Amino acid sequence: MSSDTHTSPNGPAQDQAAGQTSAPVIAGPTASSNQANVGAEHRSDVIERLPSVDNASSREAKDDVTIVVNSDPLDLGKHRRDDVTQKQMKADHPLAKPRHMKKFYTRQNALIDQFLQSGDEERLAALDQLENGPKVRFAVNASFVVNFCLFVIQLYAAISTGSLSLFATAADAFMDLVSSVVMLITSRMAARPSVYKYPVGRTRIETIGIIMFCCLMTTVAIQLIIESGRALGGGETDSEELHIIPIAFVATAIFCKGSLCIYCFIFRRYPAVHVFFIDHRNDIIVNAFGLAMSIVGSRVVWYVDPIGAILIGLLILVSWAANAFDHVWLLVGKSAPKDYISKLIYLVVTHDSRIQKVDTCRAYHAGQNYYVEVDIVMDEGLPLKVTHDVSQTLQRKLEGLADVERAYVHVDYESEHDIFEEHKPLYEVTQSKTIKERVQAMRYLFKKSEKGA
Repeated sequence: MSSDTHTSPNGPAQDQAAGQTSAPVIAGPTASSNQANVGAEHRSDVIERLPSVDNASSREAKDDVTIVVNSDPLDLGKHRRDDVTQKQMKADHPLAKPRHMKKFYTRQNALIDQFLQSGDEERLAALDQLENGPKVRFAVNASFVVNFCLFVIQLYAAISTGSLSLFATAADAFMDLVSSVVMLITSRMAARPSVYKYPVGRTRIETIGIIMFCCLMTTVAIQLIIESGRALGGGETDSEELHIIPIAFVATAIFCKGSLCIYCFIFRRYPAVHVFFIDHRNDIIVNAFGLAMSIVGSRVVWYVDPIGAILIGLLILVSWAANAFDHVWLLVGKSAPKDYISKLIYLVVTHDSRIQKVDTCRAYHAGQNYYVEVDIVMDEGLPLKVTHDVSQTLQRKLEGLADVERAYVHVDYESEHDIFEEHKPLYEVTQSKTIKERVQAMRYLFKKSEKGA
C-alpha cells in the first residue's frame, strides 16, 4: 500500500484535554506531507523500507493525490519560544509568574517538537534498535550473570556469619536470580511472535513478566519480615563473629550492582532494562543497609540485626508492590496522556486533504505500548477505493509511531451521531433499582405532591 499521502498548511491542529475527542476536529483544506518520504532521504543505508503492497486501488488513488513535501504544514515552528528572557515574559504577561511562564513555554516547545518529529519516529526507532539493541541485550544478560554470582557470594556470607540481615540480602539475591530467568524468558517470547496463535503479537507478555517479577519480590519480602519478627521475639542468640571476608564479598556485590545500575540507567527507557535498573538500585540500598545492620548487630546491640532485616523487607515490599500496580494499569487499558492524544490528532489532521474532520481519537495501553482508535470524516461522494487508501495509509502512519502497537482507522461520512452509541450492546438487561435509588424516588414524588397541594 502506498504511503504517499498529502496535505497543506492551513488546517488548525487543536489540543485535546481528554483521552478522546468528544467533538470533531476540522481538518484544513490541505494536509501534511508524507514524513516517511522526508525521512527516507536521510535514513541510514542499513535501514531498508519494507516493500509496500501496490494494488490497483492504491495506484489509482495515488493519481488523485498532490504530493507536497512539507515537514511543518501548519507552520508550528514559528510558535517556538527558545530565547525568552524574564524581562520579555514580564512585558508580555505582567500578571504571570516567571516560573510558570517558563514551564509553559518549555512544555509548548516540547509539544511542537513532538508534532514535527512524529512522522519520522519509525525510522528513528529502527536506527535506535540497530544501535542500542545489542546494548540492551547485554544489560539483560549481564544482570542475569551478575545476579547468579552475587547470590553464591551472599549466601556464603550469610551462612558464615548467621546474620539475619545478610540472609535477607541473600534471599533477595536468590529472588533476583529467579526473576531474571522470568524476564529472559518473557523477553524472548515477546521478540518471537506467533502469527496464528497470537494475531496481534505477544508483546504484552513482557508486561506480565514484569508483574510476575514484582510478585516474586514482594513474596520474599513478606517472608523476610515474618522470619525477622520471629527472631526479634525469640531474644538474643549466639552468632558467628563477622569476619572481613564476608564483608569484602558483600562490598564486591555492592560494587557490581552499582556498575550495572549506572549502565541500566542509561537505557532505562526500555521496559526490561528499566526493571533491572530498579532492581540494582534497590539491591545497592539493601546490601549496604544489610551490611551496616549486620555489623552493628554483631558488635553493638543484637536486636539491630533483625530490625534491619525487617526494614529491608519493608523496602523491598513497598518498592515492588508499587511497580506491580503501575504495570497492572497498563494491562487494564489506561488512557494515553492528553499531549500524546494531541500528537495523534495532529498526524490525522495533516495526513490528507480529503479528511474533513476527526470525529474521535482514543489511545490506551495494551501492555507497554498503545492501541489507537481513530474515526475520521470524509465526503460521502468519494469512491470506496479512495477512502480505503487514505485510511490505510493513515493507519500505517500511526503504527509507525514508536509507542503505538496497533492502530484502527474508521471512516464515516458525518459527525453528528452519538459516539457512545457505536459500541452499545444490542440487548441491555435492566438492573433492579437499589434501596437508595428507591428512597430517592419516593422523596422526589413526596416533594412533588406537597408542591402540588
